[in-house]
Amino acid sequence: MLRIKIQHKYYLECTQCGYVTPNFWTWFEQNQQCPKCGSKHSEVWYNRRYQRLPRLIGRSPNSFWHYFPFLPLLRRRHIISKGEGAIPVERWPFLEEFAKKKYGLDLNVHVYRNDLNGGTGTFKDIAASLAASLFNEIGIDQYCIASTGNSATAYAKYLSLAKVNCSVFMPEDAIKSSEATISSYGQQVFRVMGDYAKAKEIAAGYAKLHNIPMSTGNIDPIRVEAKKTMVFEWLRQMDKFPDVYIQAVSGGTGPIAIDKGIREIKQVYPELKNPRFLLVQPDGCDPMVQAWEDAETAGFPEGFEKKYPVIDNPQTEVPTLATGNPATYPIVAKLVKESGGSFLRMHEKKLVSVGKLTAYEQKVIPGPASAVSIAGFFVALRKSLIKNGETVLLNIGEGPNRAPYFLEQMIYTSHNVYNVDECAPHSIGDYRSQLWNEVMRD
Repeated sequence: MLRIKIQHKYYLECTQCGYVTPNFWTWFEQNQQCPKCGSKHSEVWYNRRYQRLPRLIGRSPNSFWHYFPFLPLLRRRHIISKGEGAIPVERWPFLEEFAKKKYGLDLNVHVYRNDLNGGTGTFKDIAASLAASLFNEIGIDQYCIASTGNSATAYAKYLSLAKVNCSVFMPEDAIKSSEATISSYGQQVFRVMGDYAKAKEIAAGYAKLHNIPMSTGNIDPIRVEAKKTMVFEWLRQMDKFPDVYIQAVSGGTGPIAIDKGIREIKQVYPELKNPRFLLVQPDGCDPMVQAWEDAETAGFPEGFEKKYPVIDNPQTEVPTLATGNPATYPIVAKLVKESGGSFLRMHEKKLVSVGKLTAYEQKVIPGPASAVSIAGFFVALRKSLIKNGETVLLNIGEGPNRAPYFLEQMIYTSHNVYNVDECAPHSIGDYRSQLWNEVMRD
């Protein structure tokens, strides 16, 4: 049972008709939709003075809860946190050096290290932390979510900390280790015999049958509000706000949240604008890229964003990106077009090579979705989508702990031996040349 409480820190506003929902207690009573027009897309706005935001940005955070005045929670005592969001933005010189040597471009290349999040080491931890804290505050004790892996794992952990029962619906090709992790937190998993779309369908039926709240996906205001704080962190850590933003994309909460964060703080940062969004998909599941290429060929006719293909049972080596029915494409495509960006396709056969190269050059082992993002940087250079002098930010969403099968493929210097005579010293530089050749080979 939800405990209704009147408050004035924030409200939700429907993006379609402008209807105002006073708080999250009411939002969940309304089944997470606008009672006037039925839209599930509402945004959170605050009755707060943003003049204090620069002072917050000037101090180092312990988590994204550092920005509590601009998050939709009333009482700090309800916070469920594991240090998520207090992650570094790093310069990666090897990418800068490559751009200079190969293309003559002087770039500042930064990487947002979501693999260092304190919860489960993924991009999803901040959203799960906000959800768990909100549920703790308003009295929700049952929740369900359909996920390809990372969201479910994060929600399972944080909701367990908040003593919220979470039912997770995963497609049949979801990583087994994700199922094991979710179960270890005491949450239940339903492995759906079908793809992600089927998992969402059954999860929705379950939520309706048992009157249990369900995540509304990439436009969920909880997810958007948590992830908008990355804009605040870039302002804090970077000398210059990024000109270009590169991310592997499945549904697209990232660019939606960036856009919301920038719009929200326009009164104190009027010069801010969205970076050019370069959103990357693997060729095993690339419906957004297909839709974008068709629209580009047609000259982006009016309403282009409403037309996109649906891929049934996508066969991809990156299960966390296996969204064959990209329902948020109409929103994300408009943001990409307005930013002057693009959707990019990378070839999955390059995944392991990109992972190995990153591990060698930067001593950071990416997860498969992160490798998709890094590969997108090389694709963008090849397509001349990055300009001289620009600041580029890559968002890597997870590390190898989320995909042990991918980590196993990193092995390339191992030898089976029977005696010491079969062992000889090696030159690490030889491997470097081998790795660059693998990545650059067509």
